[in-house]
Amino acid sequence: MKYQDKYVGSQEEVYDLLKDLPKKFVQNSIVVEAERVAIPADKELTYKIKFEEDEYEGALAVKVSWVNAEEPEEEEEEEEEEEEE
Repeated sequence: MKYQDKYVGSQEEVYDLLKDLPKKFVQNSIVVEAERVAIPADKELTYKIKFEEDEYEGALAVKVSWVNAEEPEEEEEEEEEEEEE
């Protein structure tokens, strides 16, 4: 499922919205579209920051991701081999 919140405002207004984010991250209390984000404490997190800019627009994105479960690739391959026989 994907959730997204969007805000439009000045640099100061956006800063005011983001300044509590680190505290909420540590407290595991970030909410997006009324859905609480459950960041796992027992998994390895990947952090990425991305900046793009051209003559029309600029964008700065911060992403934190983690793996909930590995995809079962081996099982699918085994099932395909069995079907071929």
